[in-house]
Amino acid sequence: MYPQVRLSIKALRYFLVAAERGSIARAAEALHVAPSAVASAIESTEQEFKLKLVQRFPAKGIKPTAAGATLMHKIRRLIEEYDTLFLEGTDLRMALSGSLAVGYYAPVAPTFMPDIVGPLVRGNPEVRLGFVECDNEGAQSGLLDGKFDAILFVAENVRAGIAFETLLEAPPYLLAHRDHPLARSESVAFGQLSGLAMVLLDLPFTSEYYRGLLDAHGVAAPLVALASTTEMVRSLVGAGIGCSILNMRPATQISYAGDELIAIPIRDADRPLKLVLGTLGGNPRRLVQAFSDACRAHFARPAVRDLMTCRVPS
Repeated sequence: MYPQVRLSIKALRYFLVAAERGSIARAAEALHVAPSAVASAIESTEQEFKLKLVQRFPAKGIKPTAAGATLMHKIRRLIEEYDTLFLEGTDLRMALSGSLAVGYYAPVAPTFMPDIVGPLVRGNPEVRLGFVECDNEGAQSGLLDGKFDAILFVAENVRAGIAFETLLEAPPYLLAHRDHPLARSESVAFGQLSGLAMVLLDLPFTSEYYRGLLDAHGVAAPLVALASTTEMVRSLVGAGIGCSILNMRPATQISYAGDELIAIPIRDADRPLKLVLGTLGGNPRRLVQAFSDACRAHFARPAVRDLMTCRVPS
């Protein structure tokens, strides 16, 4: 067990300045405090170490004893390390440098993330980035455990201690192969999905979300495949195995396999997914603040609508 700390850095600093200047009055003047505060710090330091650390000479000031001189050297080093620690901490908070770890539960994050972080890297050669794809719970746990500096995730069951704000509300849309009978429709209603073979994204929360949409609208659609990545869902749909429901879309209509896909608005969709930015709040490092500001700026741009297949008014 660590010993209890009973002397403050302030008291040690007062003692050191007084011993160096040989005068309680001169130390008080330099420190901009009352002489009684300096005298009290000297007495507290002597009591803590159970040593006589200074000799007092009426009207002539003070002089460190042998023990006091030895302790002065150690205290001086301790205070220098303490001051350095806080200077480095301030630099860490203010400088646009260092590492930024981002956890994300946003399957199409590769579509928008480069535009967000590109300027942070290009203008600041000391910045290092790390990205980890995870599920909604993993992103939140990673932020709270200190693994991530910021997270992008779905606003569902947000845990205490996370400061979050909505970046985007994305309504669901129907994804189909370009030759599917519904592919030429300007929009569809949930009722038109009954009987369609479906491929669903099978991740924590999303699986329940998409099943809930179908159930809420009374859609009986055979589930032919589950996949844990958006691109696998897109490739299966592109192969004609079934249709799917997604919320955000990449910039391309072509799957990894080279098939063309069509995103069709669902006009009676009533439950968008909310993509949110999560941090620990407070006074973040400058790099974390810069990333947060870049996220807000990016999702405020009109071009961000390219990530969505907007609902057509009924």
